[in-house]
Amino acid sequence: MKTYIIKIVAFVFCLTIMQSCEDYLEEVNPNEISADTFFNNLNESDTVLTSVYGAMLNTWIVSAREESWRSDMAFPGIRSGNIRADALNIYEHVINEDNGFINQRWDALYQVIWRANQVIDGLNSMNADLQAETRWTEQMAQARFFRGLAHFYLHTLYNEGRIVIRDVIPGTQADFSKPLSTSEEVMAFFREDLEYAYQNLPATFPQKTRVTAGTAATILGTSYLYSASNNPADYQTAKTYFNDVINGPYGYALIQDVSLLFTEAGDFNSESILEINYSVDQQLEENQFDEESFNMRNGRYSGPRGAGGSSFNQQFTAAAWLIHAYNSEPLNMADARNTVIDRETGLPRARIVSLRSSAMIAVVNDQDTEYYLQPSAAIVENFSSTQRKYGYFKKYTNHDIVANENDTGDTSWKSGKNVIMNRLADVYLMYAEAVLKGDNNVSGAINLINPIRQRWGLQLLDANASLVDGTPYTEESLMNHLMYVERPLELSVEGVSTRIVDLRRWNVASNRFNDLSMQSFYVTDYDYYNDATSSTLTRNNSLVQAGISPDPSGDPQLVQEYTGAAQFYTNGYFPIPTSETLSNNSVSN
Repeated sequence: MKTYIIKIVAFVFCLTIMQSCEDYLEEVNPNEISADTFFNNLNESDTVLTSVYGAMLNTWIVSAREESWRSDMAFPGIRSGNIRADALNIYEHVINEDNGFINQRWDALYQVIWRANQVIDGLNSMNADLQAETRWTEQMAQARFFRGLAHFYLHTLYNEGRIVIRDVIPGTQADFSKPLSTSEEVMAFFREDLEYAYQNLPATFPQKTRVTAGTAATILGTSYLYSASNNPADYQTAKTYFNDVINGPYGYALIQDVSLLFTEAGDFNSESILEINYSVDQQLEENQFDEESFNMRNGRYSGPRGAGGSSFNQQFTAAAWLIHAYNSEPLNMADARNTVIDRETGLPRARIVSLRSSAMIAVVNDQDTEYYLQPSAAIVENFSSTQRKYGYFKKYTNHDIVANENDTGDTSWKSGKNVIMNRLADVYLMYAEAVLKGDNNVSGAINLINPIRQRWGLQLLDANASLVDGTPYTEESLMNHLMYVERPLELSVEGVSTRIVDLRRWNVASNRFNDLSMQSFYVTDYDYYNDATSSTLTRNNSLVQAGISPDPSGDPQLVQEYTGAAQFYTNGYFPIPTSETLSNNSVSN
């Protein structure tokens, strides 16, 4: 399936280049799109529709590394010495309109919109017989889904939602100069597109790579949850969409075999709702920074150096609080998966960290999970070198299939690991939030959270006894659990800006960064079993502990995190980037 899609996208790209050359030679406006060229029949339009999917390959759309820095998930670079300036600016929320990251992202999302408008324009130019066919409607619904999705992302990320609506292909320079629309106008526009997709897409496609009505319902529900802080009635609308996603005809189900989450074996599993399909099977000769290529860079950016990850300050590695939180999750010892056979003694013992922690992050004390084809992470990485990185995210690495990131695409810069944008666990948690905030229904929200905890072998929540102090949950205490435990640990560095948007819409971002800037952590030595030598060895200064070190000379204190974000965070939105203001006379900052 990956190879087929890649060949189609490559064909469309080449066809577009040839058409551009012909237009240039004939002195035709290159911004005009000829429906006769691509849209004589629905097979040709479907080929161009595939190029819309291809536009989603652009790594800047997700921007996992940069968004991890901007949220409370990750630390940039190393914990000693200087942090690279561009990373530090994002980490500290000092981001202005000429920042390359926000310009690249803006342009990438409008490229999706431009290609979607190509398809929409071409489909609308077809005759009545073609427009009466089911395939026409399905293609139109997919194109409108992606146009709506890109506008939704832009609305969520930039200028408090005041962005440029692009609903047609610009034909002249004057057409490029469009003013900003209000946040309300943009919301109405992308919801209309997404609602059309919801009403006209099938529940499933034979190709798992295609978006469905369930995908549209997920984004619609998310958009209403995002606006519910200003309009509480939107909780009820969000619930309607989330209920349909969970109980509708789409075939979604929470994965119980957790080895299928964030591994190649689990590509397009039953929990996946929107997944970006990467590959290293084609066109490896393309530069790793070519956003038309079919591979992405985040394997290098999030893998350990000993397994092909990048050095020093290019990476995103887990924040200290997140590492400690993963290490502290309470296990349900009635679940047989939480009892393992110790490799050194051959005797049964409890798992050291939770199954959820093992799936999400590599830490020195996870001795029960393979990592880069070694029995444990401590064998692969020392966690205490000059880089001082203590937790590596797994969602973007190829740790399950190779010994080194260089082994996938001939270079660690090129990874074929799929990227999950939306999955069912997120819908369960958003639904729980809507039930809790919209209905003040604590037990109803817990009933939506517990299926996720159960599949990880974690202690289940009890409405009458919270995990923190044993007192009954209230709306406030359960919401705190959702905000600071369940959502960050389940969805770390996942989706499109999920975490920073959550903090912003809950109106807790400033307080969160202030709180984290005052939390202290230090590191201690950790003894691990090395299978190659059949002996116990030590990784010095590798295990994150909470609090003040009793012996800073032996167990060093970690540099305080998020002090800059605590000082400079404002509203969590990007300004309109210079790539727009320089080309659009109707927009200025």
